Amino acid sequence: MRKFLFFLIVISTLSCNDSNNHDLEIELERFEDIFFASDINSLNNVKNDFPFLFPAQFEDQIWIDRLTDTIQNEIYNEVKKSFSDFSSQKNSVQDFYGNYLKYDSSYKIPRVITLTTDVDYRKKIILTESLLLIGLDNYLGENHFFYSSFPKYIQSNFNKENIIIDIAKEYAKEAVIKEKVDNYTFIEKIINQGKILYFTSIMLPKEEPSRIIGYSSLDFQWALENEKDIWSNFSENNYLFKSDKNLETRFIKLAPFSKFYLSIDSQSPSMIGKYIGWQIVKSFMKNNSLSLNELVQSNPMYIYNNSKYKPYNYE
Repeated sequence: MRKFLFFLIVISTLSCNDSNNHDLEIELERFEDIFFASDINSLNNVKNDFPFLFPAQFEDQIWIDRLTDTIQNEIYNEVKKSFSDFSSQKNSVQDFYGNYLKYDSSYKIPRVITLTTDVDYRKKIILTESLLLIGLDNYLGENHFFYSSFPKYIQSNFNKENIIIDIAKEYAKEAVIKEKVDNYTFIEKIINQGKILYFTSIMLPKEEPSRIIGYSSLDFQWALENEKDIWSNFSENNYLFKSDKNLETRFIKLAPFSKFYLSIDSQSPSMIGKYIGWQIVKSFMKNNSLSLNELVQSNPMYIYNNSKYKPYNYE
């Protein structure tokens, strides 16, 4: 059966405070419903409404075949089953934008569009100047059979509650990481990640901290209880001011666990460097009178030197 890398095509083409904001109404477009309700006669109307999802170099037959493809229809049916009512998610998106507009009042909210993506979990959310695309087939529930071949640590964030968190994180990344600096030290990298998490938590004040970082409650508790020892490990091994990219793999990227190369490794959650960076940023904001915008623009080393960070001692 023919395999369509639809979402990858789209990505390639697109590349060339705690309050309810009930007065903010966004239009949320369900592209997957519109597309799969179309046929050979109405396809041109869909293409006219969503031209950015139909690259000109591909013939219509590709999209016609997609409409009748067994796998694509199974994906769509599972999405329709899980998201027949999208009102809760829409309210969350509206609340997020209400908070984001307090940060940037001149921001123009993009078209918000849901779609299916061939379960491309690396690109669950696509944000451009004019578009926010949400790949709903990546949020069907961590135990959904679509995800049975994925490692458990990846499956754990495939729940519908993660949609708004992933959206907020995309905005946080856009705000924080304006340029990529290859020679950033480990401490600078984890503080930048901490800025992203802090920004996300401000945009989503009702979310639990564990969910913001992508931990279970047990993982978050482990990080809290071991924060002092983690910081000691980073300091004693002289990791903080190294530019070793291996440290990013061991302590920042999503993985089964963090890699201290100690017996505790299997007990630890991954991304523990992000957790430490977040605590440093929170300490910085507690001890300095800065706005969120000023935090975003602050140099990581300035944050570190003025954070007065002391790791939490659980004992």
